[in-house]
Amino acid sequence: MVCPYFAMCGLVLAGSAQPLSRAPFMECKGTALLLRTLAMLPLPFPMTLCACEVIKRSTWENVHILVDKWPDIDLPHSRVIRKVLWAITHNQMLEQHAEDCGFALLVILLVALRAIDYDDGAEGARSAYLYLTQSLLPKLEPHFEAAALDGWKPDLTDLRIYPFLMGLRQHDCHGTMLKIYVYKLPELTRGVLHCHHGQWGIEALIPHWLRQGSCLTTNHEEADYFFVPWHTWCDRIVHKMNQSRREVSAVYIDLMKRKQELLPHWTKNEGHDHVFIFSDQGMNFFPEWRDYIPHSMFVVTEALTPRCGPSCFNAWKDFTVPGHTDYFRYRRMAMFNLPTDQRTLLLNFHGRHPGLNDLYKNNYVRGNIIRVFDGLEGVSVGGFTDDYFERMGASHFCLVPMGTSSWTNHLYEAFHAGCIPVILSDGFKVPFESFLDWPSFSVKWPMTDVSKNLHKFLLDTPLWLLRKMKAAVDAHACWFDWHQVSEPAQACSPYLGILRELERKKPAMPRTSGPFWQHEEKL
Repeated sequence: MVCPYFAMCGLVLAGSAQPLSRAPFMECKGTALLLRTLAMLPLPFPMTLCACEVIKRSTWENVHILVDKWPDIDLPHSRVIRKVLWAITHNQMLEQHAEDCGFALLVILLVALRAIDYDDGAEGARSAYLYLTQSLLPKLEPHFEAAALDGWKPDLTDLRIYPFLMGLRQHDCHGTMLKIYVYKLPELTRGVLHCHHGQWGIEALIPHWLRQGSCLTTNHEEADYFFVPWHTWCDRIVHKMNQSRREVSAVYIDLMKRKQELLPHWTKNEGHDHVFIFSDQGMNFFPEWRDYIPHSMFVVTEALTPRCGPSCFNAWKDFTVPGHTDYFRYRRMAMFNLPTDQRTLLLNFHGRHPGLNDLYKNNYVRGNIIRVFDGLEGVSVGGFTDDYFERMGASHFCLVPMGTSSWTNHLYEAFHAGCIPVILSDGFKVPFESFLDWPSFSVKWPMTDVSKNLHKFLLDTPLWLLRKMKAAVDAHACWFDWHQVSEPAQACSPYLGILRELERKKPAMPRTSGPFWQHEEKL
């Protein structure tokens, strides 16, 4: 029997977990021959080939390597492992492998989920996920300790966000009265499990979150906003690899030329109530936006886009949101978030700079950071380092210089590490500025004055103020955590920030008195 999805294989997912008859050792019968003949045999594989071979250990070494890497696996590798899973399920050997090599099967499922979601759709991914969580994991739990000793127990913490990513968890949209319509554009929105990764993940996460909320409506007459989803940068960078601006723009142009078919409610307000999400420098890859969507609302990670200019961002209709940090990366940074009294470094910056990368050869801000601060006591600056998270967690201040454009994810990483951000980018428009008191938990300093003046200013900060600002950083970190999706008691999240911006419906005025700021109690 062909089994494309787990739910079609006769498996009773809910409440079906039975204890294993023995410990799940690495016998993996029947798989080795399947792998050797996968490219040679016609489909379906003869059942006589299964259950007669003991898998070669060399074959499973690659799977073993992925035990700790599954949260950050890329799509091509996920597809390779999915072929192994397909061979097992196609020959109806799932339960046998749960008995013989359950932990290897667990790793295979975790790795393959991304490819299943992208290539087969959300239904197939949900079926695999439910089998993993409701059938396989309960069988393996009694053997976790033994598996850990053998290096076969994966860290499953990242599974916490999967019910949301799988569309299995609903929420109340923080009680908003807004009604939001999200267009269904399946060819442009494939693979949330894959496309929510990286700094471009907001393009997938925002519409996905809205689809699961009480504020979603399918009645265009009651809709306040119409979201137009497209995993633009996932398609361009992560999947199809470095498409040209013309190729990306062509997709947008085709969408707008077919708006009567694909965006049938555009004419309700001539696009004024339609919302487009642009991460990183996405607008540079659709320069024709001025011709097709000039009046629509833009949700962006940066207001001042290179080669696009200030005209790309209009404060009366557009707003900025935080960049996305992968959940596994966020968790690891939070592990090293030390209390103020235990922090041994005054400041740090580690990343690309003119001495390492030609793209940054004209970035004088980062160059000055290295020139001015390198070698000073209590300072850690330079290129990438293996203990980057530890250094952030041990620093009172994290320098946030501009990157190749005005924005940088260094800002949001600082919050995850409990590090007071020092913004060195004059054109950086911070998110949610209309209701967050940024001067209480950050410093914005002129990027033309990266000098000993900045070092002295930070060094002179009294301990009581360091503690106060550090506490404020920790209290506001939830505004930059895209994985707080449906906890009923959560006080803040970037999704709530988006709803607040949408509710305002008019320009947000900054709460600061000028282009730079300091904590009011230090003035």
